[in-house]
Amino acid sequence: MAGMGHRRHTTHRAPSARRARGQRLTSALLLLPLVLTAACGCSRVEAPIPDRPKATPAQRERPPEPARKSTTVAAQDAGTLEQSATPAASAPGPAPSPEPACGSTLPIPKPGKRAVGAARGVVVSVEAQATRAGVAILEQGGNAVDAAVAVGYALAVTHPSAGNLGGGGFMLVRPAAGPTVAIDFREAAPGRLTRERFESLVMSESRPEAAVGVPGSVAGLNLALKRYGRLTLARVLEPAIRLARNGYRIGPRQASSLVYNWSRLRKNKAALAEFGTSEGRPLPLGTRHRRPGLAAVLERIKASGDAGFYQGETAQALLASVEPSGLMTAEDLTSYRAKIREPLVGGYRGLTVQVMPPPSAGGVAETQLLSMLEQLEAYKLPRTSGAELHLFVEAARRAHLERRLHVLDPDTLSEAESHSHEPAWLASTPALTRHPVDPKHATPSSKLSELYAGAAQELEHTTHFAVVDADGMAISCTVTLSSGFGSRIVVPGTGIVLNNTLAAFSVVGQNQPAPLRRPTSSMTPTLVLDHGRLLLVLGSPGGDTIPNTIVQVLRNIIDYALPLDDAVDAFRIHHGFVPDEIRYEAARPPPREALAHLERMGHRLSKKRAQMGDANSILVAETKTWAYADPREGGLALAVPEKR
Repeated sequence: MAGMGHRRHTTHRAPSARRARGQRLTSALLLLPLVLTAACGCSRVEAPIPDRPKATPAQRERPPEPARKSTTVAAQDAGTLEQSATPAASAPGPAPSPEPACGSTLPIPKPGKRAVGAARGVVVSVEAQATRAGVAILEQGGNAVDAAVAVGYALAVTHPSAGNLGGGGFMLVRPAAGPTVAIDFREAAPGRLTRERFESLVMSESRPEAAVGVPGSVAGLNLALKRYGRLTLARVLEPAIRLARNGYRIGPRQASSLVYNWSRLRKNKAALAEFGTSEGRPLPLGTRHRRPGLAAVLERIKASGDAGFYQGETAQALLASVEPSGLMTAEDLTSYRAKIREPLVGGYRGLTVQVMPPPSAGGVAETQLLSMLEQLEAYKLPRTSGAELHLFVEAARRAHLERRLHVLDPDTLSEAESHSHEPAWLASTPALTRHPVDPKHATPSSKLSELYAGAAQELEHTTHFAVVDADGMAISCTVTLSSGFGSRIVVPGTGIVLNNTLAAFSVVGQNQPAPLRRPTSSMTPTLVLDHGRLLLVLGSPGGDTIPNTIVQVLRNIIDYALPLDDAVDAFRIHHGFVPDEIRYEAARPPPREALAHLERMGHRLSKKRAQMGDANSILVAETKTWAYADPREGGLALAVPEKR
């Protein structure tokens, strides 16, 4: 493989948040009423945590305290549900559970035949050359953070529709012995943003430069490297600089993204020059694409760190590119900071699930969704049944109501406001109490909130990658420009694609536009632990589909004993509160009998059948670490070869 020397690599290729406030958030979450189902003997459930003024990091990572079992939907109407759950012959049922570990009722996760594994580390991303950059850094003695930063910068070169310098993202970093930290480098609103400007410029879409938020990716990647990396910034930037200077081959996914976005990209002269042919067409598959302007920007970051991007020549070019309607100023750029927060810690069936805290609203939704599904005992129903899918949809509908309407940037809240918001962010039981799930009928979203009509759908283009090194350090990272190629503005002479993240603010609910505020996001990097031991590294792109995608992959492994590759490949469905419809993938539909059953219960099926997510995932099992690239977007999972 190009740039990787003579070694032969094992691969899987797919076909084509303030700190104290974070402590309160996590402490509150530890008291979530979950129904844990570990067996007697060597149970996965640890002793309940007594009330204390402040929890230690190790204590925060324990599974939530179990609650008394209450009557669930499955128990209320088990007969009806089971009779209506007719698995289809055309779709595989749950695999037989292997022998449970340590007396637990949960199966031992398996990687599957198409995952790649190694003891020295794995990298998985949407783009092969970025994955190879990460593995090369691991081979040079770098740790998982070094490799992840290399992947992040490389994706800005080779996957420009989502990988970026001009956007933002979230990252979970877990050293082998913990504790996990969350790095928030979400884009921020310029200081000049007002509600009036938001409504007149951003929402009109006629001035794309008005939607550009202050980019966070450079600050976030550099912060991660400075705090937790082993190698120098110059070393980890080298693969991206080389790719930009010497060129790379445009892959299938990248070529199709250019075609799909070309009608708007070509309207920007710098974008046309960066990604178009001399005839004005998008660069085709296989083109060797050199990006000297971006190489020069990366060299400035290499020499000056954050200042190489947020000050000087690069910053001046960026500000000029968003005139005349852009709101960003030089002060916005120089004052931007990535932030280290504490993850939200929830659980599912005795396992610990760590997710991004707000401004990730997706982390709130994922935690609530898992909690509700456990309380409803959805895992007792067949995976392919209409009954199980009904419970998933109804829980997702309620979790996404919270995500859309009641989560906002926590740094904009006073102490008193934080105390009023946190219980609603973290507790799933009130959602089921206020709006119980009817086991036989769909609940219209409009009946759950009077704000339903004003809620908006989300943009869906991000990218997710994951790394685990030989020492067990793990990285789960999702980056975004918001929509594909963001604002479709390229900064002249730099190759930097700018975000349109301000459009992620809402016209209803808590996520309102305000100066310096960070819009909420569905990006949800996730780590799953079993008694403090890393088990899964999960995440996905896909806008509002992200929490649902991650939960389905997790449950396929934990509830239904699917190996990692099959769990990722399996069909996915989605309900995001608004619009009030169920989406599924045309290429991987649920059983027809299950869909018909959902329609009989009053659910409306969407005509939008596009693929959902790109869940590049990692499993730690069987003395190795295993990675699998989701085939939905095409990518590469690569294992570091053993030393000879």
